[in-house]
Amino acid sequence: MHAHHFAVPVRLNPGPELPVEEIYSVEQALDVLAQWPAEKQGRLYEKAFNACFGASLEVVPTEEACRAFAAF
Repeated sequence: MHAHHFAVPVRLNPGPELPVEEIYSVEQALDVLAQWPAEKQGRLYEKAFNACFGASLEVVPTEEACRAFAAF
């Protein structure tokens, strides 16, 4: 398993008419967070972004980033 892959993917349900999306890695999580509307960013967003960014630099454990992203 790649160092930045989540042990268990995070499932996103973007809406009732949209398909469920599975996020498998720090990089995919950062892509989702980068596209998140600024007006909907808050404390959980910041924690998830910081954890995922830190994991991409290998200063935060990948599973910590996964937990922060899942909480978001």
